[in-house]
Amino acid sequence: MSLKMIYKNELGQVAMHGVGNASLRLLGIEGLGLVEREYNTAVFPGYDGQQTLSSRAVARTVNIVLEVIGDDAEKVIRNALKIFGRSGVLYIENGGIRRRIQCSQVYIPDVTRVLKRRIASFAIQLVCDNPYFEDEADTVVPLYRREKLLGTPFSLPAAFGRIVLGAGITVCGTIPVEPVITLYYPAAFDSEEYILLMNKTTGKSIRIDYKPQMADIVTVDIKNRTVTSSVSGNIINCISDETFLGDFVLVEGYNFITVEAGDIDPDFTVECRYNNLYSEAVVV
Repeated sequence: MSLKMIYKNELGQVAMHGVGNASLRLLGIEGLGLVEREYNTAVFPGYDGQQTLSSRAVARTVNIVLEVIGDDAEKVIRNALKIFGRSGVLYIENGGIRRRIQCSQVYIPDVTRVLKRRIASFAIQLVCDNPYFEDEADTVVPLYRREKLLGTPFSLPAAFGRIVLGAGITVCGTIPVEPVITLYYPAAFDSEEYILLMNKTTGKSIRIDYKPQMADIVTVDIKNRTVTSSVSGNIINCISDETFLGDFVLVEGYNFITVEAGDIDPDFTVECRYNNLYSEAVVV
């Protein structure tokens, strides 16, 4: 299976291939294995060994060695160095595996010339503050919506529609996921109404008592601990005293999320956006 890596940011992208006749060829790569951990230990007089008190995942470092071959090698290198000069996202494609990771720091030593303007090689070191890999793209799951079921023609008796009041979400990664919940209010309300989001798997919930405005979009960002309205701005004060945003995570395996709402508009919808987290992106 062919390996392909793409580094992207606002300046463009650099594609690197493990095989084929690509201008940028991967000669070596390190740092895709399991997340490294830093341990805090204690040693007690009179006792053998040690006791591990705590641990934490440390930043990931990915080292890449590239070879540039072709008549336009100099141009390819200059373009690659320009893009690698800023932080970006590294995408990895290997067979059926497609993952990405945010790169915060980039270090590039001098380019080594093998054949003037034809062949050169250089190394890149990428530092990732968050050491976990993600899926190539986010997954969006509807949690609350009304669906029309009738087509044309139809015959009675028949169901005119249904309401989706929850959804099952399967987390494939090994790390708990902090999702983003988005609530779409098409119409303004005369008074406050409540929305209750419940993860039946973990027993954790979020309750919001809020009076939305016309075409209001409320975003509950668990990772950043924020609740924001597109119209009213910060509305973190609208969550209940029993709500702790940091507790509302998606755990490994199956999670069933339900939505309970007050008297709301028929076109009101809720969706959950998340991305699986992985401890590795091993290339075999």
